[in-house]
Amino acid sequence: MTDDRLTSPFGMDLKWLLFGFRGRIQRLYFWVTFLVVEFVTGMLSTTIQFVAQFHGMGEFNPHIKQFEPTGPLLIADFVVAFVNLWIIFALSVKRLHDRDRTGWWLAVKYPAILVALGLVWATVGEREPLSTVAVFTVIAAAGLVLWLFVEIGCLSGTKGPNRYGPDPLGTPQADARL
Repeated sequence: MTDDRLTSPFGMDLKWLLFGFRGRIQRLYFWVTFLVVEFVTGMLSTTIQFVAQFHGMGEFNPHIKQFEPTGPLLIADFVVAFVNLWIIFALSVKRLHDRDRTGWWLAVKYPAILVALGLVWATVGEREPLSTVAVFTVIAAAGLVLWLFVEIGCLSGTKGPNRYGPDPLGTPQADARL
């Protein structure tokens, strides 16, 4: 009997690596997968933009000075963006698990960014200087994003097994005797 699962070059189940939210992954797998996914997403989005412009399936937006696809190509662009976001969430949750943190930290990050951007947009839309609340919200959101970047992308995982699974590096437990 053969194994029909797709595997990554790291020997992992690709469905789990890209779409699953359980378990742990090490930094190397996170960064390599992240960079490959972002490259593929960029290529797909660029291809959709090119096809839309070449076949006249879009319109020029004078506010951002960019051609935007419409119809089925707009839907395809949204699907690519949604799948990209899902994969990045799944990878980030597994990295947080490797650090013995809950994946719910990501649920704090994005609303904080949206609130900060909303306050900036509301203030800038009125052509007034940024309010004190907007400035402090932007600083707090930037601090949270920086902390999560360091936590997810820079720090090594906990040694040995934790509540989210075994050590992806295969590090023996501290109390193990050889």
